[in-house]
Amino acid sequence: MSRRPAGALRAAPAVLAVPALLAGCAQLPPVPAVPRAPASPAPVVAPVQAERVVDDVVRVVREAGDDPEALAGRVTGPELALRRAAARVREAGAEPPPTGSADELTPLSSSLPREEDWPRWFLVITEPGADSAPSVVVLRSASAREPYRVWATPSLLPGASLPTTEAPALGVAAVGPDEDANLLASPREVAQRYADVLTDGDASPADADFAEDAYREQVTRSVAEQTDALRAGGGTFTQTRELLDGADDRPLVALRTRDGGALVVAGYRWETTATGPEGGLLGDLDPVTAALAGREQARSARLVREEVVVLDVPPTDGGVVSVLAVQSGLTEVEAG
Repeated sequence: MSRRPAGALRAAPAVLAVPALLAGCAQLPPVPAVPRAPASPAPVVAPVQAERVVDDVVRVVREAGDDPEALAGRVTGPELALRRAAARVREAGAEPPPTGSADELTPLSSSLPREEDWPRWFLVITEPGADSAPSVVVLRSASAREPYRVWATPSLLPGASLPTTEAPALGVAAVGPDEDANLLASPREVAQRYADVLTDGDASPADADFAEDAYREQVTRSVAEQTDALRAGGGTFTQTRELLDGADDRPLVALRTRDGGALVVAGYRWETTATGPEGGLLGDLDPVTAALAGREQARSARLVREEVVVLDVPPTDGGVVSVLAVQSGLTEVEAG
């Protein structure tokens, strides 16, 4: 790493990676509800089929290692982007930071929608891995000709537990992105409000709609530190956040919980831009950012992260939205 010129800023830790706070204290998800009378229609993916899908995914991921082409057969979306970035970081001799991704895909329970339309999806809750946190694995299939692929694997935050859903054999009711019946707000609206809260903090009009969570606290603190450091040296820091457009054009999925609320999984593209003082350098890039940028110093840097969050949306008048699980990491860097 080259030396920093006198007077130039060293960027505050550029990768707002999900830190160790995501590990260690998450609670195991509740056992699915005892089956009631058979529902109609049945889940489009039966429990035994879901088990076979997960077994095949585990095999392919294990055999693929860091090979992005091999991974693409069973991995897509934010999960693939984060794995590709981690592989590039390792190739450069640096250590990828934690992202809150699953480190164990052994299934503990599943939520299988009864929705028959394509694209289709289902969720698997994993056993805790090395980080002691269960994860919510989102598997998606774009059409009858496409296999189910892992789209995201966010891990539970400390102290979080998942709400009870219908037993796998009965299936769960999917909730449309704009459906708001008996909900605080529709899944899309809730996801957009949380994006606003992550970006604007307690200045967001939606701040009161959400319980406090460790991820938001960490993001808010890191952004404030970087903004202050850059401004003090004559630089700037800006950010934007928007819902991801997945391969199947569905940036979020949602299902009904037994209390009448909804469990929502949403993905975001978070872009930040840091610039140094006019005519000066931004400073030395940290090893992870440098690995993705292909250089050690820059006058400016545009960083792209992908985030996936799991939100517990209460029924109408049922309280505030809780953030249960998060996956977040750096996927692209452009430095000049």
